[in-house]
Amino acid sequence: MVIETSHQKELLQKGIAEFNAQEYFDCHETLEELWKDYQAPDREAIQGIIQIAVGYYHLRRSNQAGTLKLFERGGARVEKFAPVWQGYDLSVVLQEVKRLKEILQGPDASKLVLDNIRFPVIRDMQASNDC
Repeated sequence: MVIETSHQKELLQKGIAEFNAQEYFDCHETLEELWKDYQAPDREAIQGIIQIAVGYYHLRRSNQAGTLKLFERGGARVEKFAPVWQGYDLSVVLQEVKRLKEILQGPDASKLVLDNIRFPVIRDMQASNDC
């Protein structure tokens, strides 16, 4: 399915831009508005991106258990639509979520330092093809 209405496209673009700017709470709010309005089967991808964003929000607040739970749920949802969904490359986000899950589940979880975290971006494949 493809998001068709201009309002839905705007919400998706805004939510992805907020994710990429590490504005995870705002991303959650924006994409939740889209998720409520969009009823196609691939809406689960939106829910997954929301969950990953909230996972990063929790990570910034040192809630590692919350991060892990949301990365598990969101990653599983997004993976169903990877590597590209609605023109957005989800592969880098999934790789980073997987890497962080391994750290959070391992013996060095308590040593996780936010300064060492790579915060991924969701790349717009259509924008990069216009160059």
